[in-house]
Amino acid sequence: MNPHVRKNRELWDEWTEINVRSAFYDVAGWKATGRGLDPEVREALGDLTGASVLHLQCHFGLDTLRLAQLAAHVTGVDLSPRAIAHARALSAETGITARFIESDVYALPEVLGERFDVVFSSYGAIEWLPDLGRWAELVARYLKPGGRLVLVEGHPTMWMFDSDHPTELRVATTYFHGPQPIEILPTVGNYADPTAVVTAPAYSWIHDLAEIVTAVLGANLRLTALREYAHIVWKAFPFLVETAPGRWEQPPEQPRIPLMFALVATRPK
Repeated sequence: MNPHVRKNRELWDEWTEINVRSAFYDVAGWKATGRGLDPEVREALGDLTGASVLHLQCHFGLDTLRLAQLAAHVTGVDLSPRAIAHARALSAETGITARFIESDVYALPEVLGERFDVVFSSYGAIEWLPDLGRWAELVARYLKPGGRLVLVEGHPTMWMFDSDHPTELRVATTYFHGPQPIEILPTVGNYADPTAVVTAPAYSWIHDLAEIVTAVLGANLRLTALREYAHIVWKAFPFLVETAPGRWEQPPEQPRIPLMFALVATRPK
């Protein structure tokens, strides 16, 4: 395992315990209402009736269980032991059937051999992957002929800006990062709870849109859809305005930039 990924496993073990009790994920609210997947995700996924789905980097399984309510068979994968433990407990508690596997994405062939109709990943997932080429090859390996990859993510342009500036977009870093990870030292707060104390460092890799698309094409997958959105499903910047439940946009006086994208690609039959 990449040493930075190994450190990130420690981080996600820590973040899991923060996230499962956070208002951001609102597990209790989901149990009470059965709130489904975001509209952008549903649009990208298409019809899942009778489908088998592999959910990569599933965290503690909330979206995996939402997928399981739409598809025939769903498998969630995450490298964090604590996340997988919470996912299995949530599945047992709700009676929603899904399989959960603890594994680093790159080591998954050691423990999983079958193929799926859909491989799915979303929201802050690929920034934890050091090698998108290998990731795309793994996706292709797990797709049945005619199967599709569905990726819904924060747009790479968004990561250029200071996420803490209170009033406007301020460029904080370059769009083109290259192969070296960005180190984030331990701090107070994470994306789900700004008050939580975090002790583990984080290492992330920012991938530009060309790198993402090139990785997918390089794995001999056929790009069938690429959508960019001027809104996002969480409050990525303090000044964003909630224009509908779970839909955050730039205020009218601010320039519009792409905040999220959806990519769909298929494995040829």
